Amino acid sequence: MPLISRWMIRCSFVYLLLGIGLGAVLLVHKAYPLHPAVWQLLPIHIEITIFGWIIQLTLGTAYWMLPRFLEAPKRGSQWLGVFMVIILNVGILLTILDDMMHVELQVQLLGRCLELLAVIIFIRLHWSRIVTYRT
Repeated sequence: MPLISRWMIRCSFVYLLLGIGLGAVLLVHKAYPLHPAVWQLLPIHIEITIFGWIIQLTLGTAYWMLPRFLEAPKRGSQWLGVFMVIILNVGILLTILDDMMHVELQVQLLGRCLELLAVIIFIRLHWSRIVTYRT
């Protein structure tokens, strides 16, 4: 398994644990009201579970499983893959920060743009790998 896939899958499991913790707090709050501000954790829970866990786990697994080039480098540019992982996680963290601090809209917009850029880089890395070898 390539290093980039390992890091994406590890990060996704960290987000899974955080999502489980936040989800547990939200469920306990439904049964035994803790504080009205607990519901402000819901957008953070959604961001962590969808983008942090599900999408990152899917991208990490796909990076590993999709076809490789016949010659080196087998999966394309290594630094572009590392850049993809970094900007995806920075985008997730910026979006979470905006949900926690309720700062300007530009922070959440920047986070979403970084997440979108990471997906575009993922597509760019794999577009040329998904070809037929028939001539």
